[in-house]
Amino acid sequence: MEYRTWYQNVMLVQRVCVLDGASYEIAYSDAVEKLLNIDVPDRAKYLRVIQAELSRIQSHLLNLGLIAAAAGFETMKRIAWGDREKILFLLEQLTGSRIYHIYTVPGGVRRDLPSEFKKQSFKTIRYMKRRLKIYDELFMENPTFEARTVNIGKISRETAIENDITGPNARASNVKFDIRKSTPYAAYEELNFEIPSFKEGDAYHRTLVRRLEIEESLNIIEEALNTLPSGPFRKKFGAFSRVPKGEALNCVESARGELCFHLVSTGSNTPYRAKIKGPTFDVILSLLPKLLKGVYVADVPVIYWSLDNCPADHDR
Repeated sequence: MEYRTWYQNVMLVQRVCVLDGASYEIAYSDAVEKLLNIDVPDRAKYLRVIQAELSRIQSHLLNLGLIAAAAGFETMKRIAWGDREKILFLLEQLTGSRIYHIYTVPGGVRRDLPSEFKKQSFKTIRYMKRRLKIYDELFMENPTFEARTVNIGKISRETAIENDITGPNARASNVKFDIRKSTPYAAYEELNFEIPSFKEGDAYHRTLVRRLEIEESLNIIEEALNTLPSGPFRKKFGAFSRVPKGEALNCVESARGELCFHLVSTGSNTPYRAKIKGPTFDVILSLLPKLLKGVYVADVPVIYWSLDNCPADHDR
């Protein structure tokens, strides 16, 4: 990133976590905008929320499939991943790409809402809300799945805080922290949604938090589409534009938790320093080894996937 322009880096940051690249685009672009001391158009803020929540849903569906497979529910994996394709289709309609969107850029978003997107989104939202009832009956309320996950891989509230655990993993341990609420960005301050949390802190409730967050994200997208402001969706920022001297720290709530970008500019068209704090380093490389001590080997994949790891993030 330090050898490419501020604009070129938009295509790099998605690679940090392929499973939820939208959050990285938004976190990075927000940080650049702080250096520029600009505020993006309201319409762009809402479009960023829609992109972020669609990305959160597809990421959570991917994780539901992974933990289902780890617990022996192969059918549930196929159902969740099949439904994920419908969300990826919406992301492709909105951004032009299923996975690597390159949609949110410094100054706003690359393009406006496609003509058929709203109609298709409402159709998919209705479909997904019906499907979530099937998820509950087949999976979340299944005694066998409960037996494989309840009281497994427990993380206390104190342990979560001590180990800097964030996101759904923390909220399942009664740490009620979500940047969308605590430090709102984009259009989140103008939208209504709840933050699911539990006190049990086990693999089951980490999965349940993500299942409930999918429903909240569907509601957020629906409200954002219904209240989408008119007007421009981008302020001019060129491929080789310079950024004023200074430094900025910006954090967002990714699908896996707190994601922060610290950028330093010397006034050139490339960053002097770019530091990323991802959400999975602490939970996987620090806490996971402690969680796995003394557990049955069969429980290892269940605990691992209940933490919703993004290998590319912590592998940096």
